[in-house]
Parts: sequence; structure tokens; C-alpha cells
Amino acid sequence: MPRKAKITTSDSDRAYQRQRTEALKEANSEMAKLSEKPPIHLKGVANQLWATLVPELNKLGYITSSDNSTVEAFCINYSVMREAYDSIKEVGAIYENQGRYYKNPATAVLNDATGKVKSLGGELGLSPSSRATLIERANDNDSSLTGDDLVKMFGDNQ
Repeated sequence: MPRKAKITTSDSDRAYQRQRTEALKEANSEMAKLSEKPPIHLKGVANQLWATLVPELNKLGYITSSDNSTVEAFCINYSVMREAYDSIKEVGAIYENQGRYYKNPATAVLNDATGKVKSLGGELGLSPSSRATLIERANDNDSSLTGDDLVKMFGDNQ
């Protein structure tokens, strides 16, 4: 299976990768951008992530309304990943019940959701280091993650 095309405009990447990204941006320039208003069914962390991430993705120019379901799945799986992690923090990865030890089912949920976030993030052109920073900084109580922060994390490609 061939390697996925890299979406980038960074001067540190290869010229053909930057040219391909610019061609994609030009082809997408007449397509509708993603709605910056989160879908009504997204709640909590997923809703916050959409509201913060989509304006920045729109600025980059290679994401369009046709990518709606991919961005939605990214936000949902990120939320699921956070919920599973919160359960593990509260209960632990292994817990004891009536003298027997059990693996917290949230560990499997966390593993699955993390893989999906990584895969979907790659489809959206987010780098691994950007995802790690986003995961570390975005949470329910953290209103410090702004559009400017995302530009710094994902790079100002304009």
C-alpha cells in the first residue's frame, strides 16, 4: 500500500509536498468551508474541540465541507478518549472486586479511541506532534486553548 500524501506548506518539507498542498488548496478554494458552528449533537469536549479546531482548519485551505464527517469523527473520538482516560484516573487501569483483580474496560476504549484520533488526525493533515500538544492542552476546564494557540501548534501556513 502506498504511503499517504503529506499535506504541508512548511519550508522544511520537500518542494513537491508543498506544491501538492498548494494545488489542493487552489482546487478547494471554490468549495464550501466547514461550518464553524459545531453540530448540535456534539457535546462537551467534542463541541469545544470543533469550535476551536474548525476555524483554524478552514484558514489552512485544504479542508472543506466534504470533510465534515472526518472532523466530526475526530472530535467524537477525542471526547471518548478523554472520557476513558478520566475513568482510568478515577478507578485505575486495574481494580479489585471481592478479592479479584480486573482490567478496567476503559483501557480498551482508550486504546481504540487513541488509534482513531491518530488515524483521523493524519487524514486531516495534523502532525503527530500537533495532536500530542492538542491532547495535552485541550480539556473541559481549559479555556486557554485559542485559535492563535492552534496556529502555533499546527503552523501558520498562510
